[in-house]
Amino acid sequence: MRNNVRRLAYILLVGLAAVCVYLALIPVYINHITKSGAALADPRIAAGENRIQRGAILDRHGAVLARSVPAENGYQREYPLGGAAAHIVGYYSNKYGAAGLEKSMARVLLGLEGGSKIINLRNRILGRPGVGNDITLTVDAGLQQYAAKLLAGKKGAVVVLDPATGEVLALASSPAFDPLQPAKYIDDAEAPLLNRALQGAYPPGSIFKIITAAAVLADLPGMAGDTIKCTGKLTVNGFTLHDNAVHGPVDFGEAFTKSCNVAFGRYGLALGAGEFLKQVTAFGIGKSIDFELPVYAGNITPAGEMDGPTLASSAIGQGEVLVTPLHAALLAGAVANDGVIMQPYLVAGYRGRGGSSSRRHPEEWRRAMTPAVAAALREQMINVVRQGTGRAAALPGVTVAGKTGSAENPHGKSHAWFVGFAPAEEPRVAVAVLLENAGSGGSAAAPLAREIIRKALQ
Repeated sequence: MRNNVRRLAYILLVGLAAVCVYLALIPVYINHITKSGAALADPRIAAGENRIQRGAILDRHGAVLARSVPAENGYQREYPLGGAAAHIVGYYSNKYGAAGLEKSMARVLLGLEGGSKIINLRNRILGRPGVGNDITLTVDAGLQQYAAKLLAGKKGAVVVLDPATGEVLALASSPAFDPLQPAKYIDDAEAPLLNRALQGAYPPGSIFKIITAAAVLADLPGMAGDTIKCTGKLTVNGFTLHDNAVHGPVDFGEAFTKSCNVAFGRYGLALGAGEFLKQVTAFGIGKSIDFELPVYAGNITPAGEMDGPTLASSAIGQGEVLVTPLHAALLAGAVANDGVIMQPYLVAGYRGRGGSSSRRHPEEWRRAMTPAVAAALREQMINVVRQGTGRAAALPGVTVAGKTGSAENPHGKSHAWFVGFAPAEEPRVAVAVLLENAGSGGSAAAPLAREIIRKALQ
């Protein structure tokens, strides 16, 4: 009799151990599947995920951007800001999968990473629904909604960040989409599912003169004092680079303030491909950014392929140069932060139901230039807004520094750019505004940037 009892006890212990191992392996399997992006293709995994109360996605003040609400057979997601934050939050759908932070942060939101493993195991043993971790973002919901509102009816993007920390305060892309109905937009010719702020590849036009100017101040300081005669065009090896006006004799400051293509084309040629590309690399163009969402790294012609016409064109942000609005904001942020580009980030941290938490701390990404060069550029960018092409970005009582750009492209009118920061004396925000085929950056992008800066500083 005693042997039978002992045998039964052994069987029960083995069975309990097998159940525990099985339950412990479930999150490992889900973790593997979510990493591969194929989680919802397996109906068993999809059903399992639906029974987990995914964590909420919150803005920096605790406002809800995404949350789980009870539904038949588990939970479904709700997005209070709708399309205004869709390109950040993304979507989660049994049928169409996931995108945005719903995809990249899925393991944290599902409680498979960063939460209390003991609590999760206990819930599974007791048959309780799983509970994920809440994620807190650096984004300000009010500023995000405002940026999205200003972009409504346009194609473009806005990025606002804190240049001293790298925190992204707003990241808007237009056209937007309804995160509850992503399938509606798959074949939309306007490409609303494209995150233009992070994956839009645009010629930067004259905002790229920030980089060329930094190279001149660092490597050819004597040339900054020279006067260049602008006749409205520059011919290089049979190629003609056109300007937006005949500026006449201009020094370095006037060339920057008036955005003279002839002068900056000459600066690029004087620097040579090697020195020019060294400065471009220092700003991180073409380098991948470790970010919570996919980011296009940018493009610049390699040194071995950069002839005279290409070098002159690249120095004014044309040719084969391509950047994203996020990287454009980092250009302004570098000047604002004494030459240092901080690592941009969206996720400030998370909080688990068991009391566990994680908080991200600011990190330096690249040193683009010396503090002295950054200080000189700051003055030039202040002059652009005070008396140059960026006057429409000026704010009463606030010193705004900026640079406009009107980037030629093969798809119609020029793209309109503005990058800047404020207050220039102690910068709190850096901004990039890109409007596709909107024409002049000074007349189209600068006024929109002004209102975003006004809102961000309130």
